[in-house]
Amino acid sequence: MQPTKKKKPTHWRFLGTFALLLLVSGTLMWWIAQPHLLDSPSAGEVDLPLRLALAGLLLVVVLGATVACLQRGYTRPIHQLVDYVRDQREGKAGEPPTALVGRDDDIGLLSHEIQQLLDTLREQNERLLKQTLNDPLTGLGNRRLLEQRLDVALPLSRRRMAPLSALMVDVDHFKDYNDHYGHPAGDECLVEIANVLRDTFRRETDIVVRLGGEEFLVVLLDVDLDEAMRLAEAMRTMLQAVGIPHERSSAAPVVTVSIGVATALPGTPIDVESLIACADSALYQCKAKGRNCSVGSIVDRQMLENANLPTA
Repeated sequence: MQPTKKKKPTHWRFLGTFALLLLVSGTLMWWIAQPHLLDSPSAGEVDLPLRLALAGLLLVVVLGATVACLQRGYTRPIHQLVDYVRDQREGKAGEPPTALVGRDDDIGLLSHEIQQLLDTLREQNERLLKQTLNDPLTGLGNRRLLEQRLDVALPLSRRRMAPLSALMVDVDHFKDYNDHYGHPAGDECLVEIANVLRDTFRRETDIVVRLGGEEFLVVLLDVDLDEAMRLAEAMRTMLQAVGIPHERSSAAPVVTVSIGVATALPGTPIDVESLIACADSALYQCKAKGRNCSVGSIVDRQMLENANLPTA
């Protein structure tokens, strides 16, 4: 196999073209300036204006060709590179022009380096955004993601006149579990509970977050109280079937959860804090009943007023 012939760098090709242009133009200038090349000895004096005009014309042509070469070889690519960087800054994702990346000079190298730098920054920004919106232990969303998603979900639920359900999930006697089995085991327990939540609530519109500690919150769009209670019981029994031992629990010999369910009727004006407070209120009823159960309630304007919660 014959080795591939290496292509000369762009700047060397430009310098070669420019040197050839200077050589040709210099030769023509010298030829124009020689009066003995004309037909008569006095022709040099007679045709002096003509020779000056030809020299001026040749000079203009050389300057124009030089400017055209510079524009094609350097000015235009630099403008393309600046436009590409500006587009990336404005959020228009895309690759740099092929003509830039394919160059084998400093401009091509710079284009390639800028592309790699932007790709790295984009990946880092996505990673940072994911870290700021997700709980590092369980991988579920956090409070910030909840507020971000509900800023869209609550107005949409009102416009569609659809019910909105919230499930507050609390691990029963989790402090006793941590004290007895240790914090690493407690972290593994929370991860397992997060996996059960993912398996239960699979719709793209389902919002599943970890509020902190052993508390989780699930927000379900267009789900009434009966369906929310069915899902809550499915999640609770699924976790109990996993059978994570919990010797210090008075609710069961395995890890269990209590789930408070609150459903806002269609058209009920409610904000994030009120929704969480209503689900938390139902959760307290679970604890009063002995834990390891689900309690549901309807959230209406009267309930919000009785609980001194603000209405949107």
